[in-house]
Amino acid sequence: MSRRLAILFSGLGIALGAGAYALAQGTPRTHVLHEDLEAPPADPDSPLLGGEPKAGQNPAAFAAGDKVLPEPSSQTPKDAPVLGRGGFAADRDTETRADYNTGADPSLHYVSVFNPDVLPFKRMTAMDAVRDDYTLVVTAKSRIELAVGGKTDASRDRFWGDVTIELTPGVDVPLPSVAPDMRILSYETTPAIDLAFSKDGADNFSVRSNDAKARGTYHLVFLADADAGYFAPELPDREYSLAQVARRAEAEFLLPTLPPTVLQEAQRSLRKLGIELDDDLGTSFNRLVDYFRSFEARTMTDVTGDVYRDLFDTQAGVCRHRSFAFIITALAAGIPTRYVTNEAHAFVEVWFPDRGWQRIDLGGAALDLEVTGAEGKTLHRPRAEDPFSKPQPYDQSYTNLSGDVRGLTDDQISDRQQPLGDDASGNFDPLNPDGSGSGSGFGDDAVGPGDVVDRKPPDPAKITPQIRVSAADPIGYRGEAVRVEGAFEATDGLVGGVRVDVFVAPFGHAGNDATLIGRGHTELDGTFAFDVDLPSDLDLATYEVYVSTPDTDEHNAAISD
Repeated sequence: MSRRLAILFSGLGIALGAGAYALAQGTPRTHVLHEDLEAPPADPDSPLLGGEPKAGQNPAAFAAGDKVLPEPSSQTPKDAPVLGRGGFAADRDTETRADYNTGADPSLHYVSVFNPDVLPFKRMTAMDAVRDDYTLVVTAKSRIELAVGGKTDASRDRFWGDVTIELTPGVDVPLPSVAPDMRILSYETTPAIDLAFSKDGADNFSVRSNDAKARGTYHLVFLADADAGYFAPELPDREYSLAQVARRAEAEFLLPTLPPTVLQEAQRSLRKLGIELDDDLGTSFNRLVDYFRSFEARTMTDVTGDVYRDLFDTQAGVCRHRSFAFIITALAAGIPTRYVTNEAHAFVEVWFPDRGWQRIDLGGAALDLEVTGAEGKTLHRPRAEDPFSKPQPYDQSYTNLSGDVRGLTDDQISDRQQPLGDDASGNFDPLNPDGSGSGSGFGDDAVGPGDVVDRKPPDPAKITPQIRVSAADPIGYRGEAVRVEGAFEATDGLVGGVRVDVFVAPFGHAGNDATLIGRGHTELDGTFAFDVDLPSDLDLATYEVYVSTPDTDEHNAAISD
């Protein structure tokens, strides 16, 4: 139902009667009957909703493609791994070396901590150098302190992180990440404590507290973002030879020196692939990717004891074997490369001039994958397809969610496997250039309450929800906030994390001439309750309040009566 709202002057100074109160608290407000200076317009290029992100304070939600992802609950998830205590999904390796168990992995288990979930590409351990016995290590272990904050924009993808950590004053705890350049925009902890974030030379992230009281288990929810190009790899726009890439990488101290014996074997592999340092990057890199994506899970016979040589020559192994052999071969070709792992998968990152670090999946082989912690989450969708060679062994891997995957709904898997496009996770439509609307980062897909002639007919294959407004402040002041409450109701399907748009229309106009004044999202039970700021240029009048939700892949558009 719609609710009436009388909009008055804004300002401070004269106490009003009981009809005006501070949103949900009922605290008296004071106002003066004159116009304040116009408030600065809301940021039209931000996908964030409800609050400015900073240390100790997360926003309420953010836009991700056609979805709104609310801040995770402050309650500690049951049975979640405890970072800092060690054990499954909590450990970070300091070094690793390939094994000869090249058959298909048994059931793999993956713990989801991000939303959107980068499944199965969570970064827990990254290594960027090779010793003479083929052991992979981190070159620079010294840590760089990271500032909390920063403005996110359309070039970056956003993520909620939700982890349990055990803190001891001054002790760094390994923290999973989504990308090497991940930024912590804001965080909240339960109980509240000040945190410091850092990373080493291979971009392994850590968190700690320097507070002497920081002892015990804490629940950490943080908002992060990362360069969208990392998830959608591409070659540089201009052509480079491998030698040119190597020179650029060496100038930026990104290319470690391979031990002589390792380099000799890797150069032998490059000759077998027909790759020379004067070759162009595009052709050579695609040849590398095709070769290592063609590995198959099977038992090796007649091994020589040179694990790199045996893996390369036989093309036998699962994700950790192909990623291990790839980093050695690519480093010899002059391409900075990292070996990245979590509890269920290994993949690589490569560095290109003009592009930075890129995530490259080489596939894997497992009997099945079991995911925990993904309930109610969306799966991350990059903005473009991986453009490199995809031989059959790669397409049939669990990294493409092919095969027996448990812990995800059919809708989650189907959504992830749809062709990529405008509904990628990091996309959002900025508001109109004039700054109209709430600055929530959505475009013109909002469903207004006016004339219904041009509305799209409901799709019978999708959920048709109902929206009701249960409460709205009866009086509002331009440039100040009013509170709107209600619920999104559906007979089937998810009702949490649904975007809702708030309009006001002049009283008696049947919803015509409406103005979008704000946006929010529903909680897990479908209810919503949030504040919206009234535009400073809104005419003084009596209005009706409407709430709507746009058409999505899951449900039809709906609007309150």
